[in-house]
Amino acid sequence: MTSLLLLLAAPFVFDLGPKGHPSTNLDGGFDEAPVPHWARRLPGVPIAAFTHTERSRPSTDGTSLFLGSASSNELIQLSRGDGELVQVYAAGAPVQAEAVVQDGRVYFADTGGYTWCYEVGSTEPLWSHFGGAPIGSKPTLSEGRLYVSSVDDVLYALDTDDGGLLWRYARPADAARDSELTLFGAPAPLIAGRLVLAGFSDGAVVALDAVDGEVNWERRVGEGRYPDVIATLVLDDGDVFAGGYSEPLVSFDVGTRNVRWRLDVGSAEPPLLAGDVLFHGATDGKLRRIDRATGTVVWTWDSGTTGALTQPQETGAGLLVASSDGSLYLVDADLGTLNWSYDPGATLTGITSAPLVMGRQVVAVTNAGRVISMLAPGKIATVDQPLIGNERLPNR
Repeated sequence: MTSLLLLLAAPFVFDLGPKGHPSTNLDGGFDEAPVPHWARRLPGVPIAAFTHTERSRPSTDGTSLFLGSASSNELIQLSRGDGELVQVYAAGAPVQAEAVVQDGRVYFADTGGYTWCYEVGSTEPLWSHFGGAPIGSKPTLSEGRLYVSSVDDVLYALDTDDGGLLWRYARPADAARDSELTLFGAPAPLIAGRLVLAGFSDGAVVALDAVDGEVNWERRVGEGRYPDVIATLVLDDGDVFAGGYSEPLVSFDVGTRNVRWRLDVGSAEPPLLAGDVLFHGATDGKLRRIDRATGTVVWTWDSGTTGALTQPQETGAGLLVASSDGSLYLVDADLGTLNWSYDPGATLTGITSAPLVMGRQVVAVTNAGRVISMLAPGKIATVDQPLIGNERLPNR
């Protein structure tokens, strides 16, 4: 295992090319443990509470990063190369979900219940839509429609041209639920041909017609105190992989809805499907390699934390995974052993959303309110300054 702590004081910086633009130095393979690159404090008033979380995973258009903050009503655009602020997109409340960037537009939702559409680089929205309840998941874009799930068990489809409501589905309340409390979350809708698959707080997976929102079928998955399906579903070759927050993780046939196998583990984020295996970061702080066909657990790696793990990201250096009350880790995909962990020498209070890997770069958002960038080693230039020193966004 390699620690990052000693690397933080090293007087090195990467050759990034012209300011504000990543050079080809960011390209390549992520095949070694990363070293520090840059860090920025997220906008807004710093929150010192131990329970503070940042749930907006960065998205990218290749040049910039787009992400929100729990303490500011906006989406921000940063340069991949140096983390400098490029643009601000106003919202009605904090943005705590991943944005979608496509065809020169950025689509995102906020915890006030608004969905927004901007042209990249513009300060005026093309449109917005108010859904009436907080939104904590990434919108899904498909064939001129934007599908959005809110935390009150409502899924709706919007026209991408003007934000007009095309249809709305509200899941009935579950009177038989063990707990009156539901989790503050919902999975991103999943497109499956002409269907949209969505998960709800009663533990159900529902398939809706993508055009008119009519229910095609439903299947109960989640169980236990928190049956909520908040992890986005995974669909491949007729197999659906879905999980409740408390338990279980199941594989079922999308045509018959028959369960192929189940494991009594919880899910906050989806598993990673890699060929014949799944890599699943569970709510018990453990990462498991699972045989896709049988559900057999090949190995289990314990993060030593009690926090939920993010969806692992596959790299040439191993599986990159984070813990909501731990840190960032590289785990050997074949052996299930720890290769490296991020140790900044200060409290992170966890990483709740999955890190973003692009070429040799990894970007993660910590619950302490910082966005950090690291690179797999490459071209290095010596400078007389610490590598990580800018802890705030530049003045606007």
